[in-house]
Amino acid sequence: MPRPNNNLVTGRQLRAARVLAGLTQRTLGAALGVDERQIRFWERRHHSKPSGARHHALIERALLDHGVILFAEPTPGARLAGRT
Repeated sequence: MPRPNNNLVTGRQLRAARVLAGLTQRTLGAALGVDERQIRFWERRHHSKPSGARHHALIERALLDHGVILFAEPTPGARLAGRT
């Protein structure tokens, strides 16, 4: 299984990945130990990297645990882990 690689680039990417994983802002927040308002704040930063760099690896791990991989190149995005 792939490991997180700091591929979280934008709030829009985070939202897309969360939805693809079937998570609500509340459930992702609970998995990360943060309030759902924090997730909402990160997602509102459409073209900016979510703040709180210490959370980036945790976010990627939580999404990966739900079958979603983040990628930064060629453009920021997310995909299901079982697909190439």
